[in-house]
Amino acid sequence: MENVIPTACGVMEGSLPGKCAGLAFPYIPVQSRNAERYSQMDALAAGTLFPGLNLPFFRAVKSRMNCDNTALCELMALGFAINELGLYLDTHQDDQEALALYIDYVKLFKEGRQRYEAAYGPIQQSAVTDAGYTWLNDPWPWDYEGGRK
Repeated sequence: MENVIPTACGVMEGSLPGKCAGLAFPYIPVQSRNAERYSQMDALAAGTLFPGLNLPFFRAVKSRMNCDNTALCELMALGFAINELGLYLDTHQDDQEALALYIDYVKLFKEGRQRYEAAYGPIQQSAVTDAGYTWLNDPWPWDYEGGRK
């Protein structure tokens, strides 16, 4: 007996491994111009920069987010806000206020990363210097006692 190839799914069905299932149509709210924004740290905890996009199921995740106000957490929050604003600007390219905020955040992120890396070493492997693989020579986080080597 030949291998039988299953028939294609129906018009209102999508393909899942081994079977067909009803298609889901996600709802994505449309963002208005100059939309309200969370602060950087609140956005990092909520998973979105925009309260209008904060879906109810994020409440459980938000309650578990615990990021002290450290230099690394501030960099994480800035990086998150930069990504969110970049996505927003993809669909709202005429929003000059958001563009100015994006440019300010990028500048703050670059300055903050330089200060952080000068104090603690590279954040990413791509931060290679002329000396080579400097992250292997620097103390590891567990080599610090009370935050200092």
